[in-house]
Amino acid sequence: MMGTQSFNTATAISYIGWVLHIKQSFVLYDLAERNIVVEPSPVGDLVHEWANQGVKTAFGHPGLVEEVANARADIHATVHNSTSERKIATIYTPSTELISLIPTLYNLVGERAPYVIHAALQNEDSDASDVLAVRQTGVALIASHSVQQAHDVALIAHLASLRTRIPFVHFYDASAASRGHSHIHTVRYEELVKLLKTEHERVVSYRRGHGEQGLESGASKGKLFLRPSPLSKFDYERAVQDIVDVTRELKPLFGGRSYKIFEYTGATDATSVIVVLGTVSPAVEEEMHRRVVGGQKVGVLRVRLYRPWSEAHFLGALPKTVERVAVLETSQNLSTGWGALFLDVAAAFHSGQWTGRHTPVVREAKVQNGSHGISADTVKVVFRHLEAHEEQGPFAVGGLTNGHTNGHANGVNGTPAANIERELEAPYLKMLYQLFKDRTTVTNVCENDSVWGKHGVRNPAEASAEFGLGLHLVQIQRRAAFASKAADVLKAGSGVQLSTQLRGALSAWLKDRENAEKSAKHGTEAIKLLESEKHKHHDLENVYGQRALFAKSSRWLIGGDRLTYDIGDSGVHHVISSKEDINMLVLDTQPYSEKIAPSKTDKRKKDIGLYAMTYGGVYVASVAVNASYAQVLRALMEADAYPGPSVVLAYAPKITKVSRGWSVPLDQLKETKLAVDSGYWPLYRWNPTLEEKGQEPFALDSDKVKREIHEFLERENHLAYVLRTKPNIKSEYGASAETELKDAVEGKVRSSYAQLLSSLNKQPLLILFGSDGGNAETIAKRLNAEAKQRNLRPRLMPADSFAVEDLPKETNVVFVVSTAGQGEFPGNARETWKALSAATPSEDWDLKNTRYSVFAMGDSHYWPLPEDAHYFCKAGKDLDNKLAALGASRLCGVGIGDDQDPDGKETGFNEWRPELWKALGVDELEVKVEAVLPSDDAIKASSNYLRGTIAEGLLDTSTGALSELNAKLTKFHGTYMQDDRDIRDERLKQGLEPAYSFMVRMRIPGGIVTPKQWLAVDEIADSKANGTLKITTRQTFQFHGIIKSNLKQAFKDMNRACMDTIAACGDVNRNVMVSANPGDDEIHRQIQDLAERWSRHLLPRTGAYHEIWLDKKVVSTTEDEEPFYGKTYLPRKFKTVIAVPPYNDVDIFAHDLGYIAIIEHGRIVGYNVTVGGGMGMTHGNKKTYPRLADVLGFCTPDQCIDVGEKVASVQRDYGDRTNRRHARLKYTIEDHGIEWFRDQVEERLGYRLQPPRPFHFVNNGDRFGWHKHTNGTWSYTLFIANGRVKDTPELQLKTALREVAKVHTGAFRMTANQHLMLTGITEHQRPLMSALLRQYNLDNSRHSAMRLHSMACVALPTCGLAMAESERYLPSLIDKIEDILEENGLRDDAITIRMTGCPNGCARPQLAEIGFIGKAPGAYNMYLGASHSGERLNKLFKESIGEAEILAELKPILKRYALERRSGEKFGDFVVRVGIVKATRAGREFHD
Repeated sequence: MMGTQSFNTATAISYIGWVLHIKQSFVLYDLAERNIVVEPSPVGDLVHEWANQGVKTAFGHPGLVEEVANARADIHATVHNSTSERKIATIYTPSTELISLIPTLYNLVGERAPYVIHAALQNEDSDASDVLAVRQTGVALIASHSVQQAHDVALIAHLASLRTRIPFVHFYDASAASRGHSHIHTVRYEELVKLLKTEHERVVSYRRGHGEQGLESGASKGKLFLRPSPLSKFDYERAVQDIVDVTRELKPLFGGRSYKIFEYTGATDATSVIVVLGTVSPAVEEEMHRRVVGGQKVGVLRVRLYRPWSEAHFLGALPKTVERVAVLETSQNLSTGWGALFLDVAAAFHSGQWTGRHTPVVREAKVQNGSHGISADTVKVVFRHLEAHEEQGPFAVGGLTNGHTNGHANGVNGTPAANIERELEAPYLKMLYQLFKDRTTVTNVCENDSVWGKHGVRNPAEASAEFGLGLHLVQIQRRAAFASKAADVLKAGSGVQLSTQLRGALSAWLKDRENAEKSAKHGTEAIKLLESEKHKHHDLENVYGQRALFAKSSRWLIGGDRLTYDIGDSGVHHVISSKEDINMLVLDTQPYSEKIAPSKTDKRKKDIGLYAMTYGGVYVASVAVNASYAQVLRALMEADAYPGPSVVLAYAPKITKVSRGWSVPLDQLKETKLAVDSGYWPLYRWNPTLEEKGQEPFALDSDKVKREIHEFLERENHLAYVLRTKPNIKSEYGASAETELKDAVEGKVRSSYAQLLSSLNKQPLLILFGSDGGNAETIAKRLNAEAKQRNLRPRLMPADSFAVEDLPKETNVVFVVSTAGQGEFPGNARETWKALSAATPSEDWDLKNTRYSVFAMGDSHYWPLPEDAHYFCKAGKDLDNKLAALGASRLCGVGIGDDQDPDGKETGFNEWRPELWKALGVDELEVKVEAVLPSDDAIKASSNYLRGTIAEGLLDTSTGALSELNAKLTKFHGTYMQDDRDIRDERLKQGLEPAYSFMVRMRIPGGIVTPKQWLAVDEIADSKANGTLKITTRQTFQFHGIIKSNLKQAFKDMNRACMDTIAACGDVNRNVMVSANPGDDEIHRQIQDLAERWSRHLLPRTGAYHEIWLDKKVVSTTEDEEPFYGKTYLPRKFKTVIAVPPYNDVDIFAHDLGYIAIIEHGRIVGYNVTVGGGMGMTHGNKKTYPRLADVLGFCTPDQCIDVGEKVASVQRDYGDRTNRRHARLKYTIEDHGIEWFRDQVEERLGYRLQPPRPFHFVNNGDRFGWHKHTNGTWSYTLFIANGRVKDTPELQLKTALREVAKVHTGAFRMTANQHLMLTGITEHQRPLMSALLRQYNLDNSRHSAMRLHSMACVALPTCGLAMAESERYLPSLIDKIEDILEENGLRDDAITIRMTGCPNGCARPQLAEIGFIGKAPGAYNMYLGASHSGERLNKLFKESIGEAEILAELKPILKRYALERRSGEKFGDFVVRVGIVKATRAGREFHD
């Protein structure tokens, strides 16, 4: 009857779910099986794997698996599809998603649907809080712990659900899955078949809609979300009995293993009993058995079935002799003061059903570390509390207790509790200790569960501000008494003999003791003198003994959300009114995305900042470390310096769920940006001392404030000043936390009311587009403009911005969809297609009143093979067919836009468009059809040498953007228009335009700047940009986040520092890169000179740059000339690099033009010239590919400029100007051949190039650390993670480099790998530089060799082309890969790893030994096998994989590399040699 299997918990669960899943065929009825997997479920991969392998159910039918990546958005619709079709499903989910499932659970209960939800407790403490939170939805809750229990209880849940027609939640300890496989006894398939036949009629009854009806009328119709079902209509007593019967009937199949809804173990006459949930470790029973054997009268009751709760069965399972009961509460996130299980147990004993000798004393034992905190020692502590006959209250056992800190023996150093590194507090606490060091004293260091105010605390007293206040007051009083003692010894007649020096030091200290800096100075002097004079008098010995009190502590009290619920009761008012020099740091942990949802709004929270400002005499600041690190620093320093109480409100959003492609830090960053951008969390500082000096006390550090603060400023007459500094602040930003969004939108609505009225009688037209590259969006915009002229009422938006469930309400819909990859939908239409593809015709999806048409776009040349032809325009064609299948009617046939038609996509568009207007009955109206957006060459030709109307656009204050035409032209000036994609959707919901800003890239040939220029750039980053610098893969700086109003001044500031941005971007010769690493300074001087001369030679000659950005007046009416470029410049960008073997740190073969220095006898004799490299490509388009440059020939140093010009001129004249994806020099050479290209160059030169000279490269990385140069100076190469120079709580990199620049006498030299060299360091200055590097922890030795050889592009949130994260994600991925490297002894082995968010190749991932190219959020193509020297491309290894798959794939390969590599063999060479990937030496081979 049983088989033996080696399973872990996840396998055991999925085994039962798979073979028992009631959507399979039940002998006579073919029921489609469905397994719904909510990610990240530990069972998901197993179920998918079984489905992919074709594993069949017990009835010989394949299983169906449906994945839900976003539970909040998708699970309701997915389950609704099943229930509306009367199908039965199993749901696998992490327990953290159960709260999101509450509407679905109510729906299932109302439908009486026999579903089973397997919920894994995946948090580190196996916390069941989320399970308990759904206990009142009406579902049954049943628990298991071990692998064997998971198998058995899963079977019980499935059968009991069928028997009772109640949905079951089976919650289990997922950590058991991580403890390896166990041999368990499984029920054989044939026994399952026999068992299921007995339930056949129940399945048929549910399938046909007979028997028990939904408790809400129309429960399966119409609305997806139902109000809570009237649970009283259930016969739960009968249901409990049915469950008892199921467990009894299954006992024979379980081989004698017995389960009850309440399982008691222990003495039959026990007086003390522990009650635990079923997920708790069996260690409780083991300890109980030991005690019973020893004669103790104790026992344990395990709650197997928690809902329905049967008081009769609970009380019946207990000995009648019990006198004391301890309920072990393992939930760490309680929303009430008492645990749910405790309340149920206590209520049972007072229900009148208890027939024991005495009514037991029931106490709650709160286990500090959840289920994992329960051990034999825990049981001992619990019984010690029970037997001590203590007062009847809760007590804590196990784990760490919530701590507080005092200064230690010297009185100036506070040591925080062990939980200081918890993710929320950590950044702010680190900053406190960095700023105030040994002076820092912290109280109430809250752990996560007490920072989350409503979730309860371990010690309520310590969560109160009064607790911390009391501790600080004691220290203040001690220091005051100490000061009195010091004053006493100075008094005449004290009898104490003091030296003049000691008397002066003590007097100075008493005068300045409240000044941190001065008190430290005078105190240190006094301590030194006391050491030699203390023997003179016992009072001096007393002062010396308390010498720690000389220092003035920086006193901080830290709390969380619960402090805001009742400002009086929480002790906040007491701190504020104390007038003592005590600082409060209050963390607000509610994510903005939850705050804007009415159901998530916590109306108990009060604005402490506003309260404190109104009260008066308090310094107040509102900060967010992920929005402005510098502002946090400033606020903390001002709070510490303020002579009275301070309140610093710190935003620290709690992330409970991480979407694919994100991480907790990234989600925290996004939530912070949303909160600050919307005005929900304004950044400000209020310093009353400034008002006393006649200065403005309020400083707004963000752009928006809430209404309450707006009104306070107005009331206090400070608003006028704020409006002068922030003129864009309007009352619409002043909404309260509950109504801010509503008020902002209402203003928009009122302003357009008249327009809406006038359009009510017009025929509506919804235009949705799916576009990755912008072409489909452009077509959609043209349709929108023409629809307005045809008197229609159009709406235009990306497909995924439309609520697809509202589609049946639309009468006319047009989709414009491009094709991505192999027939895939573009990124902003994927969710729409996902929802539509899952939909079936039903009452909810009745599209009979909806008319539609689809314009599909693609390129037929991408699919030359007959078997691939169906991929052409597949997305649009699939959409057309699906809408028809859902009952919608076509306005006209699907339109096809083919890039290969005579006029490209315009041919098909112009054929389809008239048919659309005719179908809508508006074809006869006279309209002015919007002209097609000019080609890039046409834009350049008509721009008056790159002027366009940029100057006029900069003056337009109605928008933060420039026009599309001007945005193309500004690239030639070194700037790209971007918007913050993290907050794009939220701004769209608010009716706001995207948060536009500009990226500005500088032109710095060779990447060298002076210390003075570095300081200038550092200042521009703070005053005009987002406070950070980006060292790019083009060996220069980029600024991000410059808004339009600051753009022109930023250009002027750069010009004042003798720097510019012209030709840093655009279709010109861009920033010229040179090898940063040669140790020979004369060699570097020569290549740097060549870079500067070549950059100047091809610099655009137009005066537009100086006129627009520097206000240079036109001094001549003569038209500009571009003697080399002409009006249309180059077909595409053109990149030049110079390398010095053996170091290929510039990736010479990745660029259009390269010079390889040939050195003989210590001097450069000439250069090998390379042409035709480039990394960019398009996913799914095999006609685009990365290409390695060819070696064209050799030239002498004096020929370099001439040769380069002729190479660029051939590209200028022959490059493809009709298709920008085919316009780079690499395709010109591929199309014509390298011999033809050489002939063209030599013909223009008038001489032949010499044959290439031998050269050899060894790597394409940087040389880190100290290196001595031939001129006697030193350089130090710093690792800069992905080139981002910024300050964080962990590393003050920007501050460090600013301090270096203040004393450095050499130069800063950026590298092509995004790192930084400090050059020209003299022997005399080296110790000073070394000390600065140590002070700021800039030692490269702490990094693995892989991290040192890593590189990533910017990607999200600013790059408009990014499909996935890159710079913000790669460091965390490397963290995890480093664990694998450590396991295999590879930490110090250099392996290049690079990542980009799209296939354009900015970080040159195709030349990395391990390369990642983003395809979608959280999904990357993984490439392996490039050479370590940058002379061989890598090859696609795995497509569209996430982090788990990446690590799973890399682990065995890296292990194999460690074991099987040859001496000196690099990783890229190894994976090619052993056949993991094929070598790729030419671009055309890249996709093979």
